[in-house]
Amino acid sequence: MAFIISKLLLYLLLPPASLLLLMLTGFILLRRHRSAGRALIAAGLLLLSVLSLGPVADQLIRPLEASYRPLSEGPVKADAIVVLGGGSRDLSWVPKEPELSRGSLERLVDAVQFARKHHLPLVMSGGSGDPKPGAVLEADAMANVAMRLGIPEKDIVIENRSRNTWENAKEVRKLLPGKSIVLVTSAFHMRRSVAMFKKQGFSVLPAPAGYLSQTRHASYTDYVPSSEALAISSTAISEYISLLWYGMTGKI
Repeated sequence: MAFIISKLLLYLLLPPASLLLLMLTGFILLRRHRSAGRALIAAGLLLLSVLSLGPVADQLIRPLEASYRPLSEGPVKADAIVVLGGGSRDLSWVPKEPELSRGSLERLVDAVQFARKHHLPLVMSGGSGDPKPGAVLEADAMANVAMRLGIPEKDIVIENRSRNTWENAKEVRKLLPGKSIVLVTSAFHMRRSVAMFKKQGFSVLPAPAGYLSQTRHASYTDYVPSSEALAISSTAISEYISLLWYGMTGKI
């Protein structure tokens, strides 16, 4: 129950839900507190517009993505490669096997390349972060794709019980005898992931994947709000909230 409540609170804190709630509060206040209501509506619209701009989204998420540089091309000393799930889609309605989200696929492709290059076992970590019952287990979906990409089943370790990054680290610790790992996750997620795996006693080589920010050349399109930019802004805000929360609770 605590997991479900925490997920719900996070959804409500993030845009667009938080901004819609801000504007709704403004509309409710219009009758009795006209100026305050107008101010809340204007603030919600302004924040929605600003967070939907590409350059703003880049500036929010880039400090997170700059925490660690890409893994060097040289030799790597590690006991395993650990790749964290980043979402999947349930396509049972088609019917079709589950598909990995963009984030999960980007992480997995990099992890498969490292596994082939360094001849290391590949640990898939991720159950379901979705509080709804019957959700797809991300590690299982990643393992299926990894095998289709040529990784032998014997070289794959599946951890499909964890629901968040903290549980990823705890559950992987139970499965791996070694302490040195290459950790593959999205670049924005790497700072928190490294800290949590180190808390579990791992020596971590970060291998960030799936960058969301990019080099931009000035264009009029920079000032046109987009759903993609809003999603990136929301992702960055979510990560900052998570870093603050887990820092306060001593998990990073």
